[in-house]
Order: sequence, then structure tokens, then C-alpha cells
Amino acid sequence: MIQRVISIREVNRKNKRKALLRDQQGMALLVTIMTVSLLVAVTIQFHKTTWQQFLVSNSYSVENQLKVIADSGVNIAVALLQYDGAENQPDSFLDSWALLDKESFDGLFPFGTLQLKVVDLSGRLQVNSLVQKTGENSGAGSEIDSGNVIREVFQNLLLSGRFPIEDETEARSIVDALIDWIDEDDKESDLGAESSYYQSLEKPYSCRNGPVRYTEELLFVKGISPELLFGTKEQEGLADYLTVHGDDGKINISTAPLPVIQSFDSLIGEDLLEKLDKYRRDQGNEEKLADLAWYKEIDGWPGDIVINQNLLTIASNYFQIIATGEFDTLSRSVTAIVERSNEGEINLLGKKTE
Repeated sequence: MIQRVISIREVNRKNKRKALLRDQQGMALLVTIMTVSLLVAVTIQFHKTTWQQFLVSNSYSVENQLKVIADSGVNIAVALLQYDGAENQPDSFLDSWALLDKESFDGLFPFGTLQLKVVDLSGRLQVNSLVQKTGENSGAGSEIDSGNVIREVFQNLLLSGRFPIEDETEARSIVDALIDWIDEDDKESDLGAESSYYQSLEKPYSCRNGPVRYTEELLFVKGISPELLFGTKEQEGLADYLTVHGDDGKINISTAPLPVIQSFDSLIGEDLLEKLDKYRRDQGNEEKLADLAWYKEIDGWPGDIVINQNLLTIASNYFQIIATGEFDTLSRSVTAIVERSNEGEINLLGKKTE
């Protein structure tokens, strides 16, 4: 009997030791699982952080390379403009610089591609030509009377139906306000505005009384809204037809936007504009475009439409270069404004990277 009791107790002790051992093994397994889970979480987080750092670093590296591509595009355009200026005085859509947007630069760069475009700003209406320089002889010889020709063209452009302008009074008030913004005196035009008006605004500022320096500055002028200047989904923006560069009032008829040309004379209709644009883009007419009055050679051009030659030119001096480096979904653009002298020398006026 005593032996049996001892045996039972021995069995119980063994069972307790086994249970304790199982508990210890279970705890060890649990600790192991928790440790592995922690290591996995740390590893994943480390990988995630490292990968993010890699992506940021790689993106920065790619963007830098794309900027180099865009800068190279600007240099290509500058070289082409310089060569063209030395070889060919008239400027038109048939020149090599004007065809750059159709060129393929595949293979030129081992990484990424280049999109390149040159816009002739000399084909646009010069805002600063609304006011003549001090000492100019208004209306004499070849000088343009800014109070007549340029202002009339500008007002016609505003009333073309492309912009949110209600009537002739509103168009004239914008022209008058621009003249007051640019001229050096404080004498207010009939429908214009000088510093007295701008100082009365909730956020007052002074009238420039000097040339407009950049396109966005026009938003400070009375009557010019962001919708008018830069357009909306439904309507065009005035900025596409204006330039703040140059003040001689001359517009290159060979590269001017069609709405600007239509503003020269109310008799120029859409059909005539289409013929004019087709004529100046025809390679067979390249030599004819060297004549300032080439438009008169267009088949069906009415003899009673004679554009003031003091308003026209066939040579351009100001250009906008837009160069974009692209790779996958990334892109980097560089926009440069350059002036080309009559001798063909290029002067960089401004440069912006986006």
C-alpha cells in the first residue's frame, strides 16, 4: 500500500515536471515568435525607409538629368537662332528654328528625351509700344503713332470675340488704363487710371509709370483680370497675343498669330486669314516672304486692304524657347527669353525652370 502511494506521488511529480517543461517550451516558442515578428517588422520598416530614400534620391537624380537635357535644348535653340540670324534676315515659319517642335531628338541623350519649341515673340502685339518713347516724333516718317495705329489694333484685338469683353467702352478703358500704366506722367486718360485710383484700392499700390516688365504685371492694370489675361476653359487668354519685349510697335506678319493679323483691318475675314496662313507656310513661297508686302500676292487678296507698312516687319528679334526633358512620368522644363540683335548675337533676357 505504501509502495503504491509512493508510485502515485512519483507519477504526479513526473507529470508536473512534464507540464512545467511544456509550459517553458510554450513560453520559449512564444518568445521566439515575438522576436521573429519584431525582427520582420523592423526589417520591413528598414526596407520601406531605405526604399523611400532610394526613390527620393533617384527622383532627384533623374530630375537633375532632365534639367541638363532641357538646358541642352535651350543651347541648341540659341545656336540655331544665331546661325539663322547670320544667314537669313527674314524670319518665318519656314525657318529651321520654327520647325524644332517637329524634330525628334531620340538617341541624342542616353537617358530621357527632349521636346523643344521656339515661339517668335516679335509676331505679337507689343504692350509697351502703346506709349512712344520720349523724343519720338509722333506720326512722322516711319514712326508709328501709338495713339492711332497700335491702340486701334489693340482695341480691335480685344473686341475680336475671343475674350470676355462686353463692349467697345470696356475695350477702350483697358487700352487707356494700359497707356496710363506705361506713360511717365500722372495725367489720367479719359477712361484710364493713374496712382490716385490704385491707391484707393483695398490693397493700394502705385501706378508703374514705366514699361511693363513681365506679363503677370498686367494683372495690376485696371480692367485686366486673370480670366482675360490667361483665359478659361471656354475662352482664350490675351497673353498668347501680347509681349512685353520690344517697343517699336512692329509685328512680324510672317509669324504673327492670325487674330493679331485680323486686328490690322476689319475687312480681313476668316477665309482670307486661312489663305494668308497657308501662303506663309508654303515652302514654295519662301523667297517671296522676303518682301514686306508679300501678303498682296495671295490669290484673291482684296486691293482695298492695305496694311500700314509702318506696323509690319519680316525680321524678328525676340524669341521664347521652351525646352522639356522627359523620362517616364517625370519632366523638367526650362523657358528662356532671348533677344537676337541685327548682327545675329543672342542675349539672354530671362530663364525659368519648372
